[in-house]
Amino acid sequence: MWRWTMTIEQLLTDLKMKGSLEALSSLKEIQDRDQFTTELLRAELKEKETRGFKRRLAQAKFPTDKEWTDIDPTLNPKIDFSKIKQFGESEFIAQRRNLCLMGQQGTGKTHSLVALGRQLCKRGISVRFYTACSLVTALEEAKANHCLSKTMQSLLKPQLLIIDELGFIPFSDKGARLLFDVFASRYEKGSIALSTNLLFNKWTEIFGSTELTGALLDRFSHRCLIFNYIGDSVRLMQAKKQSFS
Repeated sequence: MWRWTMTIEQLLTDLKMKGSLEALSSLKEIQDRDQFTTELLRAELKEKETRGFKRRLAQAKFPTDKEWTDIDPTLNPKIDFSKIKQFGESEFIAQRRNLCLMGQQGTGKTHSLVALGRQLCKRGISVRFYTACSLVTALEEAKANHCLSKTMQSLLKPQLLIIDELGFIPFSDKGARLLFDVFASRYEKGSIALSTNLLFNKWTEIFGSTELTGALLDRFSHRCLIFNYIGDSVRLMQAKKQSFS
């Protein structure tokens, strides 16, 4: 048994099966070969899933590590966060549907987007997080450096592109056009989830042109789930709660 296990260990090393190697010592006493093989492969699969999750998290570039469990629903009972969570449990990503979280600043939109993104990363879905400002800045820099095409291609790769804080800062005409191109290029090719403090009829304040705004909304709102975050600032309520504790 020991000699056979040592042969397996060498093969696992050659195949770079790290999960199986780490589990090998704890499985040596298993006498049934089928059970041994099953547990060995199960350990490898678990390690592979963990490694993939960490890789997707790194690629997503989330600003925080917030999870759904970090949300205190009592601070803002008007918002049903579980409905947003359902977006990550369904086939919405496979259907290339979009998500819009609309509401005042501080109501938990960013937290929800990060938690949703991490939830999807655990499911093996690729995600990339940007604030609207950082995305437009990256696009403008890419255009100035003559690598816009490459940047646009990279924005098509993630299955979910998250754009946070749309509407907080107005864009130049050039920046608005570049952001429109992102929406247009991902239309029916990949999902977009965004947060905004502006109603759709106020988006001309962001993009300037009525024609451009209308074309963008036509693409984004098609097959889009919209949630209104109504209520007081969660951060302000947390601060008040702590001050009285």
